[in-house]
Amino acid sequence: MPIEIRELIIKTQILTTDRNAPAGIKEKDLNLLKKQVLEECRRIISGSAERNSYKR
Repeated sequence: MPIEIRELIIKTQILTTDRNAPAGIKEKDLNLLKKQVLEECRRIISGSAERNSYKR
């Protein structure tokens, strides 16, 4: 009778940063990214709405 033994080993390394270090993203850059994501979502939604408009 065959026996199968499986073993999963997950190794992780957790690094912490200094709390006094400056933030990686500036507020101005974050706002620009938010605008770009919002515009892209609107474009995709409006594009899918045009494709799904059925003529009856």
